[in-house]
Amino acid sequence: MHIEIAQAVEFLGRLLQNKLDASTISSFKEQLGELLKQHFLDHWDPQQPYRGNGYRSISNFNGDLDPVIVKAPLIHTHLPRDFVLWIDPYAVSYRVGDHGNIMTLYEDRSRGRVSLKMDPGNTGMISPSQSPRLQYLQPQSTPIRISPPSSPENKKMKPHIHQPSPLAMNAKKDGKKDTLVMAN
Repeated sequence: MHIEIAQAVEFLGRLLQNKLDASTISSFKEQLGELLKQHFLDHWDPQQPYRGNGYRSISNFNGDLDPVIVKAPLIHTHLPRDFVLWIDPYAVSYRVGDHGNIMTLYEDRSRGRVSLKMDPGNTGMISPSQSPRLQYLQPQSTPIRISPPSSPENKKMKPHIHQPSPLAMNAKKDGKKDTLVMAN
């Protein structure tokens, strides 16, 4: 869970790199990592990684913000419209727009066959963004900018000027010139 959360937090941090200073982004990533860790606590089953997928997603559709985003200020103003980030056991991916491709940020192809040994002397949990393994998983890169894909041609609005309503078109066919009267 820590690796997947760290991947998601780093990705969202890169979205903010051009918009905020480094200390604000660092604080945001730390706060978001802790929020996600608490949010996923009882909703993480490596044996059934897609169970609870909707609960673990972070979305911004039509201005409806995910509750986790509301708790972690700053991000919602910089997220692309129609954005979903899925954080699942062994995989982190995102999509921008209703017709966008799903882009994979992290995937453990071994599907859980790797076991990590915990230090028995360590009773506290470290933050996902402070994981020593993070440097091997995702190289530091330049800020990213994502924009939604174009709508398919059949979904685009065609410019119509003074298009008559279906009722008006039927009235023309019938040749009637009845006037409508509004009654209270």
